[in-house]
Amino acid sequence: MFRSQRLIFIGIGVLAVFVLLIFFGVGRRPPTPAKAALEFWGIQDDEENWREVIQDFQEEFPSFSINYRRFEESSYEDLLINRLAEGKGPDIFVLKNSWVTKHKDKLYPLPQELLRFSGRDFQNTFVDAAADDLLSGSGEIIGLPIFIDTLALFYNKDIFNSAGIAFAPKTWDDVILTSRKLTQKNQLGEIQKPGFAFGTIANTEHFFEILSSLILQKGENIISNKTGQIDIGPKTAEIIDFYNSFSDPSKSNFSWTVRQPQSIDAFADEIVPMALGMTSDIERLRAKNPHLNFGVSMFPQLSGARAKVVYGDYFFPGVSRSSLNKDVAWQFLLFISSRNATEKYLAQTGRAPARRDLVADGSPTPELDIFAKQALIARSWSVPDEKASGRLLQEAVEAVLIKTMTSDQAANRLREQLRLLLP
Repeated sequence: MFRSQRLIFIGIGVLAVFVLLIFFGVGRRPPTPAKAALEFWGIQDDEENWREVIQDFQEEFPSFSINYRRFEESSYEDLLINRLAEGKGPDIFVLKNSWVTKHKDKLYPLPQELLRFSGRDFQNTFVDAAADDLLSGSGEIIGLPIFIDTLALFYNKDIFNSAGIAFAPKTWDDVILTSRKLTQKNQLGEIQKPGFAFGTIANTEHFFEILSSLILQKGENIISNKTGQIDIGPKTAEIIDFYNSFSDPSKSNFSWTVRQPQSIDAFADEIVPMALGMTSDIERLRAKNPHLNFGVSMFPQLSGARAKVVYGDYFFPGVSRSSLNKDVAWQFLLFISSRNATEKYLAQTGRAPARRDLVADGSPTPELDIFAKQALIARSWSVPDEKASGRLLQEAVEAVLIKTMTSDQAANRLREQLRLLLP
């Protein structure tokens, strides 16, 4: 009798433990519908970039289907907002990291207990720039990055070799010396051959990323991701002066004018020997000039800087708050950001990984390896509205160039104008 009673008590204990495990979510699989069709919206990627990854997911979860649609970036944001407001938006949609502040209320955070992926897991898996953008102070995860893009220095090897320059510049002091050596002017001081595509707004591509990188390198956070406080002061004023010195004929750094083509096109046509570009520009350069002999070097840094910094730019998928299949959508995001799926996506797109383990593995080409390593030093800031913020940066630089403001006045005005954009 005692043996049977003991077995009963053991059985009750096991059942109680099982109930507690279920209650606290340990070992629990997310409740999923028998079938689910997920709508996935993106910007830069074609359907073929995602095809293999989506097929792999559907093989593992045959009751789920994913329909990917690409949209033009120029109209995407407005269309997305309108469709979400109408209740006709996608389950999963891609956002730019500089759109997070503006649209984070539309995103459904990852159910960490349910899917067993925590904020610590995020930090251990992805680079710091992504954690700054997508991991909130309270530990919520609002999206998962697949890639990180950064600025790097493109340089023409043939022109460098002809000028006796053996190495690409590593610091901004080196950039100044190299640009002066390569810039050719006539007796009137007019540029005959530019040395560096840098210093203007109208025809220097990636202006927003360049200015952001320079200010962050100086140690001012613009708007802090952690505190939301504006951090713009004398060092931003120094950057405005530095940037303008390359387009101001009265300065010794003068090397570029608005009369030149767009910077990446000018570099492809071998008009200018140095330009700043991103991973996405490499394919464009090779398509425009297959015979261009160019190298890629890391984004220049300040001499003697203790830590390297460059602005990180990327798109990431998130889950809509209005989706009827939020948990399934997050399962898909975790799947596509896994090591195996990310490798397949990156092989299709030629982008640099946001996963630390893939950065550590190295990249298939020297050029891409530069961008992969820079993912580790990438940083961002809490952009309240990318278009408006970019316009304010432009106005600050222009005001100093045309001498309607000093650089200190322009930095002060930039700080106050950005404050008005804060939520």
